[in-house]
Amino acid sequence: MAGRINKRELLRRTLSATGGIKAFESLPVWNGLLVLNYHRIGTPADPKFDEALWSATQDDFDKQVRLLKAGFDVIGLSELPTALHDLKSARGRSWKSSRFAMITFDDGYVDNYELAFPVLKTNDAKGVFFVATGFIDEPRLAWWDEIAWMVRSSTRDLIGLPENWFDGPLKLDGSDRRTVITQLLRVYYRLDGSRTEQFLNRVAEATGSGRAPVEAAAGQWMTWEMIREMSDAGMDFGAHTVTHPILANLTAEEQGMELCESRLRLEQQLDRPIASLSYPVGKRESFNDDTRAALSNNGFDWAFSYYGGHSSGAGVDRYDIPRVAIESDVSLADFRAYCALPHIFARH
Repeated sequence: MAGRINKRELLRRTLSATGGIKAFESLPVWNGLLVLNYHRIGTPADPKFDEALWSATQDDFDKQVRLLKAGFDVIGLSELPTALHDLKSARGRSWKSSRFAMITFDDGYVDNYELAFPVLKTNDAKGVFFVATGFIDEPRLAWWDEIAWMVRSSTRDLIGLPENWFDGPLKLDGSDRRTVITQLLRVYYRLDGSRTEQFLNRVAEATGSGRAPVEAAAGQWMTWEMIREMSDAGMDFGAHTVTHPILANLTAEEQGMELCESRLRLEQQLDRPIASLSYPVGKRESFNDDTRAALSNNGFDWAFSYYGGHSSGAGVDRYDIPRVAIESDVSLADFRAYCALPHIFARH
């Protein structure tokens, strides 16, 4: 795996240094749909939260949107069926090209409204926002931010968890503490839904930080008023469950409730049908056959994953539309490589 990643990086750097990426951008070397996924725009205001959720500064996001507008038809959810049909039939007559892009956001952080929304409006680009409705209704720290908060608030040198999740105590020997946060998140990803609260309580006890107070989430999330304003301005919205669980770790009944309740809440607030969802975490192991059944039973037409790749238009799985993660370490050269050659660079 490491060798393959290094080769791809070497190729990207070579193409960037020689102007090869610019040449590929001007050639019709691929047709298809490239879906990009963001979480947060800006820079971290509170160092205690999970900095991995920050995708780009507002300035970088603006540059990325401009690049997409120059080289793609940037579409929303309503255009998706026609775009995929045109790709499959090799027609593309309705569009300026046969290359489509979607700009998507997950979770519902307030910077989506404050920083991303103005950029999208300025560039006349549609964005798609997948919202975890429980965070809007009852603002609180999401579990990944709470784990980061507990670790970074701890005054202890070592933390030990009794369930044998680790070989021994975890050392809190640096100001960043990113390694420990990552280790704890990996455990959380594996837990079935009945054990996640217990795990958070054990981390709270082990760190000595306690659970994060509700006020720690002040100003973290969009409000329904913001979401309605964005919707009225032409932005699209989809479901992202209620509480952002890893769906495959829930029972079939629990999955159905998470999907149904999030869809109904969005429809109630926006007065429009909601038929798309993005999977929380979105890895291959984050959803399963029960998830697909719940999507079908609850009226969803599309579901988006989060492990890289793009769609050629042929044989698209409507419940596994791939998305590419845009994270803070993605340079403009990286971004251009994703767009010019997604079959090489836009995969994990």
